[in-house]
Amino acid sequence: MNNKKDVISITRDTYDLIATSYSEKISGLVSDTWVGDYEKQLLNRFLQLIEALNPKILDVGCGNGKDTAYLMAKGATVVGIDYSYKMLQEAKRHVHNGIFYLMDMRNLEFPNNTFDGVWANGCIYHVPKSELSQVLKEVIRVLKPLGIFSFNAKAGTGEGLEDNPKSFAGGPRFYAYYTISETKEHLQEAGLEVIEAKNYPHKILSEKIFHIWTRKSIS
Repeated sequence: MNNKKDVISITRDTYDLIATSYSEKISGLVSDTWVGDYEKQLLNRFLQLIEALNPKILDVGCGNGKDTAYLMAKGATVVGIDYSYKMLQEAKRHVHNGIFYLMDMRNLEFPNNTFDGVWANGCIYHVPKSELSQVLKEVIRVLKPLGIFSFNAKAGTGEGLEDNPKSFAGGPRFYAYYTISETKEHLQEAGLEVIEAKNYPHKILSEKIFHIWTRKSIS
């Protein structure tokens, strides 16, 4: 169970198990609290940074498709991916005209320079730190030159499989925690330009979250 590959599989299996209840809880969180309006601000900033008029966007770890739907409503062509089959079923149920694929973010099955932007909400922290560089490599590969990569992370230190996560229990899931400075170092080492980083104004389910916007170089 300590194997790096296994913890991602365990996390995926948990999401398959709790997909429907998790989707309902997330929907409630964004509709009944400040979170929904704030995440729309983050999405709007993401779209603002993308120079294309009708951008093509990859929504990594799309979950129940809420961000996919919002981006589509703003005129973007969006492809949503998730590693959990059951979460994808939730996305297809909520976004009837969405395009969704079962896919591992460490191995994006798209050609080079496909997307104007890559959005990842609530998923990067499920990958062990030792494999973050592979995720960033794939994101950079599928982004067009000057494309925007935007994602959030849980603030803190350490990583590990958690049997009873703060963000909705139901089964063990893996989490990696970062500081903003640590995250910036990883991004810069990968070759991404950090445009902006900011903390969420309040904790979500007693956890601190921050968000980052980055840009791929022109070469």
